[in-house]
Amino acid sequence: MEKNVRLQITKFSLYGLLKNLRFFEPFMLVYFLSSGLNLFQVGLLFSIREIIIYIFEIPSGVIADRYGKKTELIICFLFYIASFILFFFAYNFLLFASAMGLFALGEAFRSGTHKAMIMSYMDKHDIKSSKTKIYGLTRSYSLIGSMIASLVSIVLVLWLPDIKYLFLAAIIPYVIDLLMVLTYPNELNERRDATFDMKSFLKNNYLSIIYVFKHKKVRNAVFNSSSYQAFFKAIKDYIQPILLTFTATYLIFNNFNESEHQKIYIGIMYAFIYLVSAFSSRQAHQLQKLGSERKIVSWMWLLTGIGLFIISFTLSSIFVVSAMFLIFYVIMNLRKPIMVDIIGEVTDDDKRATVLSVEAQTASLMIAIAAPIIGYIAEISMSSLFIGLSILMFLIFIGSIMRKGEKNERISI
Repeated sequence: MEKNVRLQITKFSLYGLLKNLRFFEPFMLVYFLSSGLNLFQVGLLFSIREIIIYIFEIPSGVIADRYGKKTELIICFLFYIASFILFFFAYNFLLFASAMGLFALGEAFRSGTHKAMIMSYMDKHDIKSSKTKIYGLTRSYSLIGSMIASLVSIVLVLWLPDIKYLFLAAIIPYVIDLLMVLTYPNELNERRDATFDMKSFLKNNYLSIIYVFKHKKVRNAVFNSSSYQAFFKAIKDYIQPILLTFTATYLIFNNFNESEHQKIYIGIMYAFIYLVSAFSSRQAHQLQKLGSERKIVSWMWLLTGIGLFIISFTLSSIFVVSAMFLIFYVIMNLRKPIMVDIIGEVTDDDKRATVLSVEAQTASLMIAIAAPIIGYIAEISMSSLFIGLSILMFLIFIGSIMRKGEKNERISI
């Protein structure tokens, strides 16, 4: 592999590492709750985030494909930085909602774009390595970034006067990441239109949706990936409050009070989760040796459903809940590179960013609908929430293996 190619792949990896230095992320739910919000309001915030992502996801993909991927990534970082500043100053639900809206715009403009740039670069330079392997490598760096952020956040949250200062700290790596994106070769911008035309823009949005729904393999891959992402994102944030209930029982650091123990435990827990997840992502390509990718991702529905069912009856055990929480992250990070590879293989080169955006948009729509409902049920009974979700996953698994004609179709659900 040429030196310049290795350097660019390293930049792709560092991009993910820096992008995931969100020091506030392990404490996001704690921050919301300590600011006076309840779980239902938190669910509404998540819903607002996903609705905005849903609205702008496909337009952002079209902008990336037609007006430049580098250009779009720069815009996304500006949205992120603005949201961090507003999160710092927020003191009521309206301000939190506005900050979440800006954050969602950053997510919408980012998702799919960088993955499409990686695949495009591999095609341009005739890199024969598996896309699952390369994307798994770059994703592992992202997860290492999350691990580093979790560990550093422990120090920051104990040293800084308030959790909200973690948002200001996150601006530093995001500025560095923005500057690094500017060093990407111009060939990756792939700008096809010099000026913005609303009619052309709306037409391409429409054609993008038609493209996904018209082609069965693309449609199946998109729904397979987005639905699991939606479930994962919807449940992971509600396991954290369960873990927090155990902190008063295990005070192992003599110099810190219960609140400080919570922050330490959360940071350590997420650091370990991201470390294992990074290893899982890097090794995802090894699963291809086990057989059909379709069967592999189908069985992941069953495994997740079993995990949720176990949690519903063991909410009083920190060890079981923590283990299941870890397993969910491992499954997600094994699954993601495989699905990116599948989508990349069945999608036309010039539509990858758009299709990946459709995938993210579909997941956002699902979360936007489910988040307030899940938040409401979580307020009533965590056990009922996990039982209901586990049954739903069992049904999806059964449906996936009962579909006809799957033996000869590589990616059918």
